[in-house]
Order: sequence, then C-alpha cells, then structure tokens
Amino acid sequence: MDDRRDSGHDRGGSRHERCDEEHCGGSRRGHDDDRRRPERHGAGPDTRFLQLEMSQLLYAEAESVSRHAFREILLEETKARLRDRFGDKIAGLVRLVVDDLMEDVLASLDIEARIRERHQERERTQDRLRDVFREHGADRDRDGECGGGPGGDHKS
Repeated sequence: MDDRRDSGHDRGGSRHERCDEEHCGGSRRGHDDDRRRPERHGAGPDTRFLQLEMSQLLYAEAESVSRHAFREILLEETKARLRDRFGDKIAGLVRLVVDDLMEDVLASLDIEARIRERHQERERTQDRLRDVFREHGADRDRDGECGGGPGGDHKS
C-alpha cells in the first residue's frame, strides 16, 4: 500500500490517482482532485492520508499475493515431480557435489592452517632477530661505546 504523505503536486496528480495508474491497473478515472485536496488558505483539514478507493487498492494487493502464491505452488509441484522422476539420480548427484565441495573446503582449511603456522614461524624469527640486536644494543649501552667490551669486534 502506498503510505507516502505527499500530495503528488510534482507528478501532476494526487497520490490516489497514482494508485489507480500504478497499483490498480486502471487509468485516471476522472476524479475531481480538488474536492480531496484542501486549498492552502485553510479551507479544511489535511486529508492527503485518505485512500478514497481502498477497495481497488486492496483488490490489487490480493491479486498480487495470489499470483505470488500460485508461483509458489507451481514451484512446489515442480519439485515434487522432479523427485518422482529423478529422485535417486538427484540424491546421487547431490551426494557427489557435496562430497566434492567438502573436500575442497577441507583442503582450503588445511592450506590456511599451514599458512598461519608459517606466519607464526616468521614472527618468531623476527622476535629472535630483535632479541639479537637488542642484546647487541645492551652491550653497547653497558660499555658506553660501540663494540667495546667482550666479544665486540665493531669498527668505529
């Protein structure tokens, strides 16, 4: 249902007339738009929210829902007929496809785990590398000069 609160001035007609054209399947029915739309100088209450042909709107909604329901019934019957004719073959095909898909999923998960392990090994290597240079920096700070101290073979 159309629940917009505009008067439709920008489209050349009332919201109700758009319903006739868009939803109810008809064309403009020659309604006197002026009696539903109050003048702007305070001639009466704002009645833009009213649907003066609610029965037509409801009929169009019922028609739309009926068509949708009919399509669903056709789909259900089609599925049942396919099962009757090809039930075993469909089941075998589904088993084959699902098993193949699961093998791909398991292989991908295994690869992801191996990549994650390798990244962790690289992080440990990076941590050890930082430790190597941190120890070197600690020797430098402790001796107060670059490479002076036991094991320091740096040239200045």
